[in-house]
Amino acid sequence: MYLDALTELVPWFHALDHTHYARWIPVHLKDMAELTTKQPDVARKFREGHFTVQKTQRVFSSIPIDQAHEQNNACIKGDGGAVGLTDNPSALRRWMVAGPEVARVIEEFQDGNQHWRRQTADTRHHDQTPSVQASFVKDVHSLVGVIEEMGNPFEEESQDVVKLDTKEIAGPAAVETVMNAKRIGQEQFEAFTRECLLDRTKAVDDPIPRNKLKVFSTSTPRSQSKGQQQLASVKNDRELFARLYIGCQTRDGNLEEFFRHENQACPPALSDGGSLCTGTKNDLLTCLEEVSDAKTETPVTTCIVLDGAAIVQMLKPAASKTFEEYAQQIFIPYMSTKLQTVSRLDLVWDTYLADSLKGSTRAKRGQGVRRRVVAAAAIPGNWQNFLRVDSNKTELFRFLSAALMEWFDQEDKQLVITDGEAVLSKPLLPDLTSLAPCNHEEADSRMLLTQASMDTMQYSSGL
Repeated sequence: MYLDALTELVPWFHALDHTHYARWIPVHLKDMAELTTKQPDVARKFREGHFTVQKTQRVFSSIPIDQAHEQNNACIKGDGGAVGLTDNPSALRRWMVAGPEVARVIEEFQDGNQHWRRQTADTRHHDQTPSVQASFVKDVHSLVGVIEEMGNPFEEESQDVVKLDTKEIAGPAAVETVMNAKRIGQEQFEAFTRECLLDRTKAVDDPIPRNKLKVFSTSTPRSQSKGQQQLASVKNDRELFARLYIGCQTRDGNLEEFFRHENQACPPALSDGGSLCTGTKNDLLTCLEEVSDAKTETPVTTCIVLDGAAIVQMLKPAASKTFEEYAQQIFIPYMSTKLQTVSRLDLVWDTYLADSLKGSTRAKRGQGVRRRVVAAAAIPGNWQNFLRVDSNKTELFRFLSAALMEWFDQEDKQLVITDGEAVLSKPLLPDLTSLAPCNHEEADSRMLLTQASMDTMQYSSGL
């Protein structure tokens, strides 16, 4: 069993770049496999169970021989240890000869003083105490609770790798590492054994190449700043013009024809560092202010349309520890106050498409950590960082919609919530053709459609 366990561990040492273990454990495995032929007496003693030392009366508490040997060394070294003995061969030999005998005398002296204690000593294992068992039961219940909340991880059909405690979802590089790490390590282990131990075409101490696999703690790469991008563009132009100048020395070149074509991968007139040039939304406000009347008080309305994404950005988790607490203590009470003055509330969410033009704008806001949104999951410490991930917002919007629909039970009012291209309503509206299906990505434009549908349903006023 010892050799089988080590054999299963060695591929992981190779895969995860633990070079010292990866180099010397295969040598140890080879020595242990040949022990029956080279040292049959030692192999027979090992098979008889003489590979541990029992220092106490407690059951299942033996320690390996090398660990007991280190403890004996600690007894005879004292406070100063063996410092300085390696430089004096005579003193080192005396220490090596007298050391085992000194350790034996100390052990017999301690046994004589503690003989009466050993007769009444507790023979239970150190884990067989009420406090340890209670802590173990608590940990088991916590793990079972997480598995019941998230589902059995062994029945997971998706390709996501999820942390059970924080619900963080690992990135594609970490998923690829989990899927291929054992195979990579096994191939390297077999190659090392064949080349260094069997065929001996390489020395054991030859460098072992590192894999540098992307694991869970790998930091996300930082994007270049605008100044760095401009400097890189200037360097590319300099190299291009240098080659052009050298080329024109030996052949006739038409510079006018050359500069008619774009000489950069990303045309500066259309893009900024590979991203489309964007305008400023605030410029539209100047035009709208001229055709609108300013009001200092909220008008009386019968229906209201809310931008759900803007509300989530506005409502911080505060003291909420889980997503369920955020929904019950912050989000739903806010919606309840809005329902008090109207007869219909429409909640419109943004949708996030994979190949959207707004993808570059969202990328400029930074990167976050992907998390699975469930009721018992802990609220992330950095709320804005959590909302930078489109998948996080999509799951959060669906979770809040389900919580709001379950809470709402007012028969004299109407609740309408967008759900992707579909629409949820409670009580159920007889006709939703004016609202769904809808492929608008932004809640801004979909809110206009919602307001138009209210006009057809003869609501007196909307906000």
